[in-house]
Amino acid sequence: MSAAGRIVATALVAALVLSACGDGGGLLSTTTSTASTTTTTTTTIAATTTTRAAATTSSTSTTLAVTYPQAALDYFVEIAFGPEFGGGPQEIRKWTQDVEIVVHGDPNAEDLATLDDVIADLNEIIDTIEIRIVESGGQVDLHFAPEPEFEAIEPNYVPVNMGFFWVWWDGLGNITRTRVLVSTTGLTQEARNHVIREEVTQQLGLMSDSFSYEESMFYQGWTTTQEYSTLDELVIELLYLPEIEVGMAVDQALDAIDGS
Repeated sequence: MSAAGRIVATALVAALVLSACGDGGGLLSTTTSTASTTTTTTTTIAATTTTRAAATTSSTSTTLAVTYPQAALDYFVEIAFGPEFGGGPQEIRKWTQDVEIVVHGDPNAEDLATLDDVIADLNEIIDTIEIRIVESGGQVDLHFAPEPEFEAIEPNYVPVNMGFFWVWWDGLGNITRTRVLVSTTGLTQEARNHVIREEVTQQLGLMSDSFSYEESMFYQGWTTTQEYSTLDELVIELLYLPEIEVGMAVDQALDAIDGS
């Protein structure tokens, strides 16, 4: 299990960001892309938890019990700060409450098994929130549908993408709602399993892609990676450390990790 802690936030202005699997790359022209826009809402959110890469406390200070390799810190900055294209503020966006996913559409048994595996992996890495599937009322709507139906489900959809997500956050950076689309057509099962893992992971606030590591779930080119790399796990863990707060800029986040 990874680090944990407490984050409390309130806000008035919401922002949106999209990400997608598509538009260039290899098989079926699927890779990942992002853009951004804004809207308005009001949200109050709070969350609390603790654990593994948790903080060690002395009489005078608190420092992380884990020292992160420079490669993990560099990759965290690359993936966590800002959408991949279309601009957008370079600040931390993440969930600060438990994430409840409602499944819609026509998933098959392997789709659902993959989703269960992804959720189990994320809950093993993250301790500040818990992710679970619910029948109704969740903040994440995960739709399994043919790609031609995506625009009817999410008007902000950008064709042609086999996986896509749209994120709402409040003025402080707390993610409040997401819509995730996974195509049930035009993909092999292996490819769809990859898309499920990638989109569910990126809607957590890790919205950029990179050409740095081909084995990574966040790789910009087309792959069918079926599990997180070690660096992926560290990047996810870093974002959900209690020391990393919504709205932080790069320097603030790195200072918080460093304990300075």
